[in-house]
Amino acid sequence: MARYEFNEQLADLHERQIKKTLENLEDEIISTISKATEGELISTRIAIELRTDIKRHIQETYLTGADTLVRDYDKIVNEFLNEFGKLRIPDKFKSLTKVDLETITALKKQAFYGFEDIANKYLTEISGNVYQNAIAGRSFKDMIKDIKGKINGEVDRVGRSMSGYASQIAHDSVMQFDGQFTIHKAKEAGLKHFKYTGTIMGTTRDFCRRHIGRTYNEKQIRAIWTGSWGGKSSGDPFVVRGGYRCRHTWLPVDKDWDIRDIT
Repeated sequence: MARYEFNEQLADLHERQIKKTLENLEDEIISTISKATEGELISTRIAIELRTDIKRHIQETYLTGADTLVRDYDKIVNEFLNEFGKLRIPDKFKSLTKVDLETITALKKQAFYGFEDIANKYLTEISGNVYQNAIAGRSFKDMIKDIKGKINGEVDRVGRSMSGYASQIAHDSVMQFDGQFTIHKAKEAGLKHFKYTGTIMGTTRDFCRRHIGRTYNEKQIRAIWTGSWGGKSSGDPFVVRGGYRCRHTWLPVDKDWDIRDIT
């Protein structure tokens, strides 16, 4: 299995896992609110107290699940080293150094911060919604409908659900971690050319279709990536690649190698 295939599968798996985690989170929060209100109108006092319970559920369920995903990134490193080790580079670059390990730790923390940002945003939204429902004297049924909309988007609402944001983060974080570690190791080994690799699907952007299988140096890549296309995300081209939910990967190469033999 090529590295890009492994990354694609892991990104898809992480997306499914975080969605399941949020289904569990929704059940836990609704169960806690139901017990606190006994299915009746909720008082503002209880609404304020419930914020602590909602925060605990988010931390113990959602953030614990996110931490499990981030720990999985060691598999990305292993896949990268398996591929990198086959390249015609000095052996000293084919294993992890102390600097590499420090970089991996920093990149994992950065990825986790993305999940934490979502946790903080939706703790405020969910607990705030509970309080607003209490003030308005809305029914338990209506309040639960709002919460389901905010967490998993099970009912129509304005804006994306927590699941919508988190599943994208789960997918993109896998690919971005790989991109960040790739450019780190490539520069360490003195490699300055990169081949754009990955699967072409029905949803593949035209931009990516034009570049898959082609090799560029860093200057060319940065020039090409100054353009605009649908779904483009801001950031370093080695990290964001084709944009949101992009499934493509950079392979470091040397201009003197026969590129056809490197995949």
